[in-house]
Amino acid sequence: MWLGVKDNRYSLRHTCEEGDKLTRYAWVRHDGATYGRQEIIDQGLAITTSFMKHEDPKSGYGGDWAVRVAVAEKKRHKEGEQIKTPRQVSLFFYIADEAGSSLKISGGNGKFAAGTANEVGGWELHVKNQETSSASFVGLRCKHTHNLTQLVWQVLEKQARTQGRIELPNAAEKSSNFAAIQVTGVAPLSFDVVFVSGTEKHTVEASERVKNLSGVNLTKRLTEREEMFEKRFQSTFHLQDKVKGEREVEVGRVALSNLLGSIGYFYGQSLIAIPPEYQDSETKDGDVWKYWPAALYTAVPSRSFFPRGFLWDEGFHQLLVSRWDRKMSKEIIAHWFDLLNIDGWIPREQILGDEARSKVPDAFVKQHTSNANPPALFMAIHKLATAFEIEKSLGLPNEEDRVFFERLYPRLEAWFRWFNTSQTGKETSSYYWHGRNAQTKRELNPTTLMSGLDDYPRASHPTDDERHLDLRCWMALAAQSLAKLASIVDAPNEVYVATAAQLTDLDLLNKLHYDAGSGRYLDYGLHTEKVELQRKNFVDPQTGFMQTEVERVVLKPPELGWVPHYGYNSLFPLLMGLLPLDSPMFANQMELLRNETNLWTTFGLRSLATTSSLYMKHNTEHDAPYWRGPVWMNINYLVLSALDHCSKVDGQHSSKCSETYSQLRAHLIRNVVKRYHESGYLWEQYDNANKGKGKGSHPFTGWTSLILLIMSDSY
Repeated sequence: MWLGVKDNRYSLRHTCEEGDKLTRYAWVRHDGATYGRQEIIDQGLAITTSFMKHEDPKSGYGGDWAVRVAVAEKKRHKEGEQIKTPRQVSLFFYIADEAGSSLKISGGNGKFAAGTANEVGGWELHVKNQETSSASFVGLRCKHTHNLTQLVWQVLEKQARTQGRIELPNAAEKSSNFAAIQVTGVAPLSFDVVFVSGTEKHTVEASERVKNLSGVNLTKRLTEREEMFEKRFQSTFHLQDKVKGEREVEVGRVALSNLLGSIGYFYGQSLIAIPPEYQDSETKDGDVWKYWPAALYTAVPSRSFFPRGFLWDEGFHQLLVSRWDRKMSKEIIAHWFDLLNIDGWIPREQILGDEARSKVPDAFVKQHTSNANPPALFMAIHKLATAFEIEKSLGLPNEEDRVFFERLYPRLEAWFRWFNTSQTGKETSSYYWHGRNAQTKRELNPTTLMSGLDDYPRASHPTDDERHLDLRCWMALAAQSLAKLASIVDAPNEVYVATAAQLTDLDLLNKLHYDAGSGRYLDYGLHTEKVELQRKNFVDPQTGFMQTEVERVVLKPPELGWVPHYGYNSLFPLLMGLLPLDSPMFANQMELLRNETNLWTTFGLRSLATTSSLYMKHNTEHDAPYWRGPVWMNINYLVLSALDHCSKVDGQHSSKCSETYSQLRAHLIRNVVKRYHESGYLWEQYDNANKGKGKGSHPFTGWTSLILLIMSDSY
């Protein structure tokens, strides 16, 4: 934490809040395990946090670690002007035992806190601050750790009222399980924090280990780790041969580092909406089932806005993580599949524990057992399986990978069966996303959150006659992956081979989803284009006053047929490799893709064609267009992957695919790099209607980090 100013009043900066409006914060280096450096720019201060982990023979499980926090003033004056008075700054570092065990707190410039934990044994936390700074501390007994900002602020407010200074009181409550130290001084300022474990066995050597991880020794070790990171980064992605210069390389480093730096460990219980068939007269609106207590090791899309696990996002995250660290990626995938229930269902949002729930609107907390999410993890699993097969063919069998696949395989089968029993449509080999709200009066087009594409236009009137193109293509990938994995683990694969053959059959795909008149692949359902949001007046029965509300109005009855919205959904047969390169359909998709009134822009492919009746339309009075125009990196990455593959296959379209690939790749890189250096952030979306500017939540370093694989030509 650190002390800042908000609305002309002091405030604590702590969790990543978009409302704090930091100029920038980002991991500029992070290897996901042992080293990282973060830069924070806030109100003219440059704060750098660097950490490293160190395995010592004397340490407990997990080893020791050290953190350096440094703050300096950004240049606040023009040349020739008088330098302003150096600013006083206050920085806070804290530690908590979430199990509730008491800490021994001593404060001062030395051993700050100590305790014991089952995982690491005895431990000590040392703080080394400069002589020019002062240090104060507090110890508190906390039931929870999701409200630490408020707890520390309450202490500071009391001190300000009673003592006339914003400073911790150098006191600790009985049985404190939370300790914070405040270091105050004039910038530039720094302090080192060193954590050593296993101290109950080696108490004498602890001071020597602290010395080796602080001061000049820490400076040297951090420099060495930075050099190691750079060598590994270059040898993994080879950007020096792929992009123009350092501006692009810097964005690549930040993309990787922020994705790895967003990986966290969560623990708690998901809240599950009770299915209608299990409700009775005693069931109340707020009643939920609790999932079992579970752990999840996962990346998150956005530290500021989506600090929790998302099932389909993680499939894209692991495309990059697996390229950097295969073992780490397998660990994350394993955690996700340990959340699978007996039916083969995984909650699509992982909101585990009070801390995670404190960042989520109530409407999105409850998970519904009827709702799916794209099985995008199959992308990363398919890639891992392909790598295993290649290595095996070269005489390099990986026993660890084989065991991983053996344990994973039955869970994947259960997941696949759940989709095939819960998300199927009326027509043979058809699927649709179950759970859309057919009764809504507020939404212009009922959202399909379970598809991951949220407000992307579907049939105006949800029914079980729907056929959703994207889900059918995801299932083709899933069947192909299971067929491959079955052969690796020596399981029968005939069923998956046959299912994959059916789902990749072009004639059947065309029958279900191809509109020959427009040459487009589309959804099918009960649909009308004549739907509007209209403002209506009504008298509030409680107050008697006239009020207005926006309500969906259907102006023409719907009919069963093609849903005529062209956009990302229409690209899925191309993305999943279901179109033969010599087919007329493939040629059609390439022409449609390049048409500037459809998806093509100089910033990347927009999500919905400008010809769509819902292009850039609000879905409710307050819900701005989301997947109705803006450029999203994950789908652009899949398009580039498909084009890259097609460009390497001899045929009449290979040169066209190569040209399109090069142009689209250049557009995406140029815009993302420009917007990062302009704003300091990677963004959730890029605004096709406003010169490609960043849009939505930020920093969004989940699947937007795929820009690094795009730079590296890695698919």
